[in-house]
Amino acid sequence: MSNDDGVYAPGLLALYQALSTIAEVIVVAPNTEQSGCASALSITTPLHIHQLPSGFMGVNGTPADCIYLALNELYPETDFDCVITGINSGANLGQDVLFSGTFGAALTAQLLGVPAIATSLAGGGIKGSEQECERHYQIAANEIVKLLTETSILNICKNLPYHVLNVNIPDVSDADNIKGRKITTLGHNQIARPVHHVVDPRGRDAYWLSLRKRQDVLADDVDAQETIINMTDDQAVAAGYISLSPVRLHHTPVAALDKLSALVL
Repeated sequence: MSNDDGVYAPGLLALYQALSTIAEVIVVAPNTEQSGCASALSITTPLHIHQLPSGFMGVNGTPADCIYLALNELYPETDFDCVITGINSGANLGQDVLFSGTFGAALTAQLLGVPAIATSLAGGGIKGSEQECERHYQIAANEIVKLLTETSILNICKNLPYHVLNVNIPDVSDADNIKGRKITTLGHNQIARPVHHVVDPRGRDAYWLSLRKRQDVLADDVDAQETIINMTDDQAVAAGYISLSPVRLHHTPVAALDKLSALVL
């Protein structure tokens, strides 16, 4: 396991506790939050490792660093069934997967030949009180365990090289509010405000980058589409379903090759 919210994140702990009921789990995660770092590797600075009392391994690097280090150096002889990243604090929907460190860590595992699943909790309840936060993550973690134990998803992932399964769980206070699971495609929504310009206390211009989307998709708009097989991930989550999006990597589309081959270079 790894994540991009850091080795102390509640989503990581909740998922570890849930997965430990069905498997032996090893955690290698960044010391600090690394959201938005995608699959970046630290190739200009050395990495250092420390072990927490929990047994988790903290690394002064990115989520991709953690997976790269774990599979190549820390546990090179271990035959892992799967790498699972998360549970991310907030959704990783649509084009966000290109920037997500949670997804980037899973991508790195797949490139190294290990099946990978990236998991996220989509919604606002995770920003509540500590107890509320823990409960919401526990619900999401239990849903991931049920996905692994009630379906053959892991065996399918093992037979899909260069694919990462991107999972988004609706943020609910009761598991009964989750309607089920949907296989989805990645959506693409416009970003509401890509850059926030502010002036810092010293009078300097400063800029916050944002991936927050416009609220174009509402649950009421999706109810009529619940029977569509290829819902987008944001539609499924808005309608109360767990979204399972297979994302293919290392792929050059044949149609694009045909078009580019017509060029005179």
